Amino acid sequence: MAFVTTKFDDASAFKIAHNAQITATVTNNLTSGPGVLHSVKIENTNNAAVFLKIANSITATAGTTAPDWQFSVPAASTYTFQIPGGVAFDALSCWATEQAAQNNSTNPSVSANESIKVTIVTG
Repeated sequence: MAFVTTKFDDASAFKIAHNAQITATVTNNLTSGPGVLHSVKIENTNNAAVFLKIANSITATAGTTAPDWQFSVPAASTYTFQIPGGVAFDALSCWATEQAAQNNSTNPSVSANESIKVTIVTG
């Protein structure tokens, strides 16, 4: 499943990007341009930890590109990372792996009804 980004046209400058099953396949330029990263929510029903990696870059390559931000969530957990005041970015590219190492490009292992859902809020 790929990211779906929703923009609230005239009501707000916020965008919500959601992926119902993130993998090590990079989603490049997630918000189609610059903005401010406000929060990241990761729902990991998997039986192993997951590492969400986000690069401040138009393009990235899993296993090669160094992430600017990395978020870890243990197995069977949901974490929401709030960034007070937000952090500016030029472009967001993101992916998830099963290990923290920069050179890791292993897909998170999911089976049966397991999933790794990611919701990113930007402005």
